[in-house]
Amino acid sequence: MSTAERREGRVARDHWEVALPDGRVVPWTGFHVGPAGLAPEEFAGICRRLLGMDPPAAEAAAREELVPVGADRDRPGIVIYSPPLAKRMYEGAIERLAAGEPAEDWPTILEARSVCLAHADDLLVGRTGPWRQAAAGHPTVEVPDLDHFHLSHALLKLADGPADRWSRILGPVIDRLRADPACVVRVYALDAPLRVLLLWLGRVAGLDRLLVEANSPEISERWGHKAVLHPTARAAGELATPVPGRAPFDVLDEESALTPLYRAFGLAVPRLPGYTVEWDGALGDAAASGGTRTEPGGAPHEAGGRPAGRAGAPGTNGACANGGSGSAEASFAARLRLAARLLRERYGLRRGCLKPVRGGTGQRIHVGVPLDDPAALAALAHRAARSGEDHLLEAHADYLRHTVTGHEFLLAPSLHVRGGRLADGMALQFLNGTVWEGNVFLDEATHAAFGITGDHYARVRRAMAAFVQVFQGRGLVNGGIDFAIARVGGRFGDTPLVAMQDLNLSACGADYLHAFLDESRGALAAPGRAGGGVSAATKVIRPAPGMDLPRLRRLVDRRTPTSYARALTSVPGNWGLIAVACPDAVRAAEEVLALEARLAS
Repeated sequence: MSTAERREGRVARDHWEVALPDGRVVPWTGFHVGPAGLAPEEFAGICRRLLGMDPPAAEAAAREELVPVGADRDRPGIVIYSPPLAKRMYEGAIERLAAGEPAEDWPTILEARSVCLAHADDLLVGRTGPWRQAAAGHPTVEVPDLDHFHLSHALLKLADGPADRWSRILGPVIDRLRADPACVVRVYALDAPLRVLLLWLGRVAGLDRLLVEANSPEISERWGHKAVLHPTARAAGELATPVPGRAPFDVLDEESALTPLYRAFGLAVPRLPGYTVEWDGALGDAAASGGTRTEPGGAPHEAGGRPAGRAGAPGTNGACANGGSGSAEASFAARLRLAARLLRERYGLRRGCLKPVRGGTGQRIHVGVPLDDPAALAALAHRAARSGEDHLLEAHADYLRHTVTGHEFLLAPSLHVRGGRLADGMALQFLNGTVWEGNVFLDEATHAAFGITGDHYARVRRAMAAFVQVFQGRGLVNGGIDFAIARVGGRFGDTPLVAMQDLNLSACGADYLHAFLDESRGALAAPGRAGGGVSAATKVIRPAPGMDLPRLRRLVDRRTPTSYARALTSVPGNWGLIAVACPDAVRAAEEVLALEARLAS
């Protein structure tokens, strides 16, 4: 009997601890799920047992049998939202726990808020209490495994178990697929565990193809990260030293020809000066992905679920599980110094921003990095190398700012893809430091009220349209790109730059803004307006420990002829999302901020 089955239905936080890379053991607190995960060899074994093939063959099969589609919301489907491995949400949680800070419960957040995107007849798959509350009134499948961090891992363990058990629990999913072969499975991202799961479900249901509302793996894994916007430090370092006095924009253009996007598609996107700092070791090998799991009364377990202190099979993380490769860290530090030198010498910059090339919601970002301070760079290199992943050293952006009724917005708009097409308008972000905390919808009629000029609005829209055009027919279904309207100083002086900064080519937070906006246009439809002329704002809140979704809805939900407010998500004591729609964008922002303040008082 597996660990998950032995603890079926118990709250994971009552019995899990986490052994950190520095040797400390801390409670795994603040989560509705545990930290268990599948080691690479365990995942490969499950893949062979479920599909009769190894993971590489499963990846090839997925390209034939799993079809990315931008589905109509009025077509019933199946919703399975699990943290994608590429976003490294577990590693982010470990970093917060190591710092003694509360971590966001992303598995529960993603499950609970996914209900906002569901059609009334969608079949919802999940396992946590907040998800169960949000899903009330929908058909559901509850997965009895609270030990695994990733819902996809919990589902794979279930599928790998006794047939009478998985057929009983997953029967409604299989029946739905058999009854409607054109049923669409909506997922956050189609990563390797979900590919194996969906291949297995499709085959059990007797389908030749299974439709998935998600980007193709090539889009999300090869192109859905920051590194595609920048050259590597090594490649840029091989360019001839710019002639003194050469315009910085010319240097930026020359370096842009070295970016993956330009090399593959000839697409030169607007960007800030910056360089990818590559990690030469295996992904996460610097400290077992930063997260050793310990089960009270048992042996320590590493992030993948393998007993600690054992070397893994070739190609796994085990060889460097307790400290990583010194040579890999030294190479990483040298490339970080090179990137800092290039920013100083080519652009006259003094400050940078160091961030992992993959990551979500603006976490694990270091701003204001002194580019001429060897000690500071060495400390950051050591800390960044512990996660064992590529990073980006970019010019520090001083965003243009605009105040709306006391709230200062940074001009960091994001644009989005819905159903494979460029979505209307743009979303201006609410930010807490570098962390995303909601959006306000802007369009041609409203962007100026938030300090975005007509020229900047048009340039951002053109850049996004060119990006979407390049990926037409390549499996791009959804996602968002964050832009900066900012000054970087140095040889650019006071000139504002308009630049792509972050690619989130998967489901993203602004999906909830657009879905709520669609709903609000119907709720606020009036004679002469026909549902148009409506803006909306979403805002992340920190609900009190007892503030579950029904209680939050009693405080938030309301409708008047000119205003519509809803509580979208609540994970009590951790994370929530509220939304307000009005005919005017400024008023929508004002009302959602006022509502947040009332809830906090």
